[in-house]
Amino acid sequence: MTKLFFIVLVLFARLGFAQGQVEAVMAGKAAAGRFSGTGLVAQNGQVLASIHKGYANRQFAVPMTDTTRLPIASVTKLFTAILVLQLCEKAQLNLSDTVGRHLSDLPAACRAITILQLLTHCSGLKNEPMQAYSSPYSPAEFVQKFVVRKEGLPVPVFNYNNVDYILLTRVLEVVSKKSYPELVRENILEPLGMRNSGMISEEQIISGLAYGYHNYSFGSGTPNLPLKNDPPVYLSNYAGAGAIYSTASDLLKLVQALKANKLLARKTTALLTTPQQKGFVEYARGYPAIGFYCNDKTFPRPVLERRGSINGFNAVLLTDKSFSKVVILLANTDAADLEVVGDQLYANLN
Repeated sequence: MTKLFFIVLVLFARLGFAQGQVEAVMAGKAAAGRFSGTGLVAQNGQVLASIHKGYANRQFAVPMTDTTRLPIASVTKLFTAILVLQLCEKAQLNLSDTVGRHLSDLPAACRAITILQLLTHCSGLKNEPMQAYSSPYSPAEFVQKFVVRKEGLPVPVFNYNNVDYILLTRVLEVVSKKSYPELVRENILEPLGMRNSGMISEEQIISGLAYGYHNYSFGSGTPNLPLKNDPPVYLSNYAGAGAIYSTASDLLKLVQALKANKLLARKTTALLTTPQQKGFVEYARGYPAIGFYCNDKTFPRPVLERRGSINGFNAVLLTDKSFSKVVILLANTDAADLEVVGDQLYANLN
């Protein structure tokens, strides 16, 4: 047996073992009624496991596949952060810029907020009401209607919200003179060949797009616990805060591009992995960086986390600071506790 043949044999054995481990975990969750979606585990550029469970559409029993497109909710914010940093590299934006420098029609109390404060949720802006998604709003209309300072909240204090990133969406559009969907497509999706990713639009029929369902069980339910259809909301209103759909394999392309510095220069990519605040935010499970949260408490080595949740659509992206270990989970129900599932899968990586 040659050395090369032995190495190949070991790699295949490892791949089979990992696939078996992941399949066992996810099959158990699915059988317990606690997962419907798709997932991927990769290390050092090698996909160790790819799984698909449940239904993309329960009314017509359409099975989940590797090309099922799922809304990724707040994982969208990572795309927005990358676009902001790309404009910074072109000297069209600066992280220290005030928003008022680019948007003159903001309320006076909001004009001094910086781009960095928006990226790290330290803007002091008020969270949007649910009515923000009951009617269609463009990013410009959303900003005019829902960008308001939160009374009594000093800056900078961390306050997670979608308004920060929808305001960033509008800044990107004004500075670049292009729509957010154009920016995402031209600067991320097309260069990386992410053909199953795009922007949600209620005016378009998007082939392969999963339906969403919920029962608020988050890992505590049973197979017999009924699921309800997600309420009719305008997901497109989330814009750069949560309106992208994708697949696990497409999101892996994004992580690999970050590792190879294809989207950003090496020095700029480092900003995605560098905490911008000292305080560990327990409910976000990390120190806020730009686009990610840096978690040094759950695993022996720091992990970058990006999570998302809108109704039944839930998403998790876990990776290390070198973008070598990757766990991606996308679900179209909230029956799973993706934090727990993601941790189980990530813990099996060397």
